[in-house]
Amino acid sequence: MNILGVEFEAKKLNYVLLVCDGDEVNIAQCNRLELSETRSRDSLRAFQNAVTTMLNGTQPDIIAIKDKPESGQMRAGSAALKMEGILLASASCDVEFVSGKRINACDAGDGIKAYHQNAFKAAAAVHRKQAD
Repeated sequence: MNILGVEFEAKKLNYVLLVCDGDEVNIAQCNRLELSETRSRDSLRAFQNAVTTMLNGTQPDIIAIKDKPESGQMRAGSAALKMEGILLASASCDVEFVSGKRINACDAGDGIKAYHQNAFKAAAAVHRKQAD
């Protein structure tokens, strides 16, 4: 099973692809995409094309997104909400939102950069849930 973990951070989409076979979990890919302008049609289309290319290259069975609040004190910014909308519209597989509590319950990934950790943990949380 391929699980694509995603976190939105400012104007960046950080992702980690986990390839899971039973208890064996391997990091197959990690990278980031950036939305250069939030109010430019060309930038949004370029980001959409990059997301489509990423999804075609990773072939996820499920996408695990670190949940961001939509309202309240720590609400998500407009760039994160736009990127999330593009990802959801482009996805052809199931998507699961993972709470911060479930993210914090996961161990850090070995050998990946700090800015990929939450995307890794989102994917690991979904894998843990699938295994139970």
